[in-house]
Amino acid sequence: MNFLAHLHLAHITDTSLAGALAGDLVKGPIGHLPEPLQQGVWLHRQLDSFIDGREEMAALKTLFPPRYRRTAGILLDMAFDHQLASHWHGYHDDSLGHFCRHSYRTLLADPQLPHSGRVLVSRMARGDWLGSYRSREGVALAVQGISRRLSRPQLLEGGERVLWQHHHRISAVFAELYPRMMAYARQRARAWPGAQGSTLL
Repeated sequence: MNFLAHLHLAHITDTSLAGALAGDLVKGPIGHLPEPLQQGVWLHRQLDSFIDGREEMAALKTLFPPRYRRTAGILLDMAFDHQLASHWHGYHDDSLGHFCRHSYRTLLADPQLPHSGRVLVSRMARGDWLGSYRSREGVALAVQGISRRLSRPQLLEGGERVLWQHHHRISAVFAELYPRMMAYARQRARAWPGAQGSTLL
């Protein structure tokens, strides 16, 4: 899952949006973080493990040509954000635009957001990255942006075309898995072991 899904799941579990975003920025132990960030990063990792372990996701990865096998997970993360943005009213009461604006404001106002996250969110807000996932053009721009940061950009370039070739299959898997993700997120948020229990994660 990418930014939009993680922020949506943080919202429905009433956990830190900054922590959900920091899950992509913080590596290794998290005991040094403020507890709301610890919980958010912990939940982010729990959700990534859950989705990565699903047989349906493994089956989707086999649809990609060999050149994309190493980056299929990144592409599917973006495909799931596209699906969520495209079917937003099925999963959230507020409009997508309102949610995006609220997320940018909340993140930038949170003093616990790491500096790298603040720089990232400023860029996200300027280009409305979260809202842009609704369009294929927005997904293509996101793929281009990530590919430029890779040492071997050819591993990702043009990968969005594979997503559109298998759009209906991906859409069906998303529709089946995302409600389970929402339920799992709520369950894991309630099971948060607390700061002391998460320091080695």
